[in-house]
Amino acid sequence: MAEERKEIHIYCDGEELPLAPFVSRLFYDTITAMTANLKGAETATTVTISLIKPTASL
Repeated sequence: MAEERKEIHIYCDGEELPLAPFVSRLFYDTITAMTANLKGAETATTVTISLIKPTASL
Protein backbone atom coordinates (compact mmCIF):
# COMPACT_ATOMS: atom_id res chain seq x y z
CA MET A 1 0.00 0.00 0.00
CA ALA A 2 1.39 3.41 -0.94
CA GLU A 3 1.97 5.85 1.89
CA GLU A 4 -0.04 9.06 1.67
CA ARG A 5 1.93 12.11 0.62
CA LYS A 6 2.97 14.25 3.58
CA GLU A 7 4.76 17.55 3.11
CA ILE A 8 6.16 20.09 5.51
CA HIS A 9 8.19 23.17 4.61
CA ILE A 10 9.89 25.35 7.21
CA TYR A 11 11.17 28.79 6.29
CA CYS A 12 13.36 31.11 8.36
CA ASP A 13 13.50 34.69 7.10
CA GLY A 14 12.22 33.50 3.71
CA GLU A 15 14.79 30.72 3.28
CA GLU A 16 13.55 27.13 3.30
CA LEU A 17 15.38 24.90 5.75
CA PRO A 18 16.43 21.45 4.56
CA LEU A 19 14.87 18.74 6.72
CA ALA A 20 16.08 15.17 7.14
CA PRO A 21 13.28 12.61 6.64
CA PHE A 22 13.07 11.82 10.38
CA VAL A 23 12.83 15.50 11.33
CA SER A 24 10.27 16.13 8.60
CA ARG A 25 8.05 13.28 9.87
CA LEU A 26 8.51 14.41 13.48
CA PHE A 27 7.39 17.99 12.78
CA TYR A 28 4.56 16.88 10.48
CA ASP A 29 3.13 14.30 12.88
CA THR A 30 3.48 16.56 15.94
CA ILE A 31 1.81 19.59 14.32
CA THR A 32 -0.92 17.41 12.79
CA ALA A 33 -1.70 15.83 16.18
CA MET A 34 -1.87 19.21 17.94
CA THR A 35 -4.02 20.97 15.34
CA ALA A 36 -6.42 18.04 14.82
CA ASN A 37 -7.93 18.84 18.21
CA LEU A 38 -8.62 22.50 17.43
CA LYS A 39 -12.18 23.47 16.59
CA GLY A 40 -12.33 24.30 12.88
CA ALA A 41 -9.13 22.43 12.01
CA GLU A 42 -10.51 18.90 11.98
CA THR A 43 -10.75 18.69 8.18
CA ALA A 44 -8.07 21.22 7.19
CA THR A 45 -5.78 20.21 4.33
CA THR A 46 -3.32 23.07 4.86
CA VAL A 47 -2.10 24.43 8.20
CA THR A 48 0.03 27.58 8.32
CA ILE A 49 1.87 28.53 11.50
CA SER A 50 3.92 31.69 11.74
CA LEU A 51 6.34 32.34 14.60
CA ILE A 52 7.68 35.85 15.11
CA LYS A 53 10.43 36.29 17.67
CA PRO A 54 10.52 39.60 19.52
CA THR A 55 13.58 41.68 18.75
CA ALA A 56 15.85 42.73 21.57
CA SER A 57 15.11 46.26 22.69
CA LEU A 58 17.98 48.67 23.15
